[in-house]
Amino acid sequence: MSDDRRDEPADAPLNPALKSSTETVYPTKESTPAPIETASAKENEGEGWPVLWLAVTIVCVALAVYFLI
Repeated sequence: MSDDRRDEPADAPLNPALKSSTETVYPTKESTPAPIETASAKENEGEGWPVLWLAVTIVCVALAVYFLI
C-alpha cells in the first residue's frame, strides 16, 4: 500500500541549479557575414609551419634513436 510516487511536482527540473534564470531572445532578422569574409589571414601566411614541424619531428626521432641505442 505504499505509493511509489514522490512528493515532487511533476514539472520540477532534475537539477534546479541548472535551470535558466533569464530567457534571452536573439534577433532572427539580422544576419552576420560569413567567417571567410572576416578572416584576417594574408596569402601564403603560415605556410612555413609544416616545414618547422617536420624539422622538430626529425630532431626528436633522432634524439630518441640516439638515447635508445
